[in-house]
Amino acid sequence: MDIDISDILADVSRSQTHTTSSSHQYGSTDTDAFTDHQLLTRAWTSERCAPDLLPYPTDLMTRVMSRVQAQISRIEDLASGMGEDTYSYATNGVGKQGGTQNANLVLAILQTDLSRTQFLVRSLLRQRLAKITKYATYYLKQHLDSESKTSTILSTSEVAFLRHHQALLGELYDSSFLNAFPQGLRRLDDSSGGVPMIEGPDGSIAVIVRCLSEGTWSNERDVDDVRDLTQEEGASVVLSMRRGEIWVVRWRDVKKAVERGEIELL
Repeated sequence: MDIDISDILADVSRSQTHTTSSSHQYGSTDTDAFTDHQLLTRAWTSERCAPDLLPYPTDLMTRVMSRVQAQISRIEDLASGMGEDTYSYATNGVGKQGGTQNANLVLAILQTDLSRTQFLVRSLLRQRLAKITKYATYYLKQHLDSESKTSTILSTSEVAFLRHHQALLGELYDSSFLNAFPQGLRRLDDSSGGVPMIEGPDGSIAVIVRCLSEGTWSNERDVDDVRDLTQEEGASVVLSMRRGEIWVVRWRDVKKAVERGEIELL
């Protein structure tokens, strides 16, 4: 008699938990796979909903990609027959044919879980690259003005992509029409005359957010920071929310809170 589907799912879960806990790549401060999947889903949702580029989740992506590689290896071992000892269906009184069927089912479950994670990773990176491409000059200027600050927003690969993209775009513009302009009119980041040519994300766009902070959350400190630094953009309206409340607000008023994880985008 074949074992129940719940036994197979539990077997797969135990195998993943054992692999995660026994791997030295993650460290003692690592979160479990389920928590990281929730964090990845939240990062993906936030990136899709935010008009601005959010800080790159370096630690989370490192853990997720390590698990993806481990999952691929586990699937390859099982597909080639090396995973039979891991699941040991024969010791549970399952015949050869039943063991093969159960192994195929486990393989399908692992592949489905892998495809789900890969979709989230690809979609997250595509959303970020779309924003980087749309506001390339804006993010490149931020990176050049303050590398220590922007390094948390862009990953190393994204910085390389941004520089290469702008170099190719500059060569295209030069060969197409900029060479015909006077020398003083060839800059694409000119801000003379009070009209900057650099287009950035619109901070006044409305977003839907939910409060995650315990008790009552307020962005009063973000508003005070903007006043102290005399910035033109940033939180300008004091908000106060309780945990679980869902509001429609301007992006600039909650941007810092979203980056700190106090509020999530919906």
